[in-house]
Amino acid sequence: LRGCEPGTFNSALLAGGWNLLTQAGLPCFQECERLGVEVHVAGVFGSGLLVSKAGTYAYREAPAAMVEKAQQWQALADKFGRSLPSVAIAFAALPKCVSKVVIGMATPKQVSETMAWVEESSRVPLALWAEAKSLGLLDETVPV
Repeated sequence: LRGCEPGTFNSALLAGGWNLLTQAGLPCFQECERLGVEVHVAGVFGSGLLVSKAGTYAYREAPAAMVEKAQQWQALADKFGRSLPSVAIAFAALPKCVSKVVIGMATPKQVSETMAWVEESSRVPLALWAEAKSLGLLDETVPV
């Protein structure tokens, strides 16, 4: 985006750089917000780790540190009475520049589950994000 004339892009896809396990895409969001570029976020479940105990992370076997972080997020979601997938969806949609959250589904059952998580994501309390920061699950610089 940098170095391009304003208006060159009206949207961008950020895949895998913004979820509960990594916020490496924060500079991208900041630049998109500055330029008025909408962002579509994909990879909100960390390629499976946030929806399956046997999940992968970044399409590989999940490193122990990521498994532990996912377990910490699960405990926090449980404390607030929310499912971990709904928390992951809510987090993906937090930045002002996010206009779409992209979620892959392969079966009718997955469509039903995902739609329930999407509906539930609107009820994730703001206090959850503050506690995530206090627990070190989110960096203090992450705007929530």
